[in-house]
Amino acid sequence: MAFDKTGMQALFPIYFSRMAEKSASKEDYDIAAAQNEGNLNQNFETLYRKLSDIEDYLAEAE
Repeated sequence: MAFDKTGMQALFPIYFSRMAEKSASKEDYDIAAAQNEGNLNQNFETLYRKLSDIEDYLAEAE
C-alpha cells in the first residue's frame, strides 16, 4: 500500500491563565478552563493519530 501524505491538520490554540480576571466570575473562568482542556485533548488526539499513522506506515515498509 502506498503512503499518501496528508499533512498536519491545524491545531487549536491553548491559552493558560494563571487566575481569573478581576471582572470575570468563577463560572466564566471555569468555562474558559474547560474549553482550553477540550482543545488540549483534541490537540493530543490529533498528534496521537498522526504518530499512529506514521508508525503503521513504517511497519508496512519493512
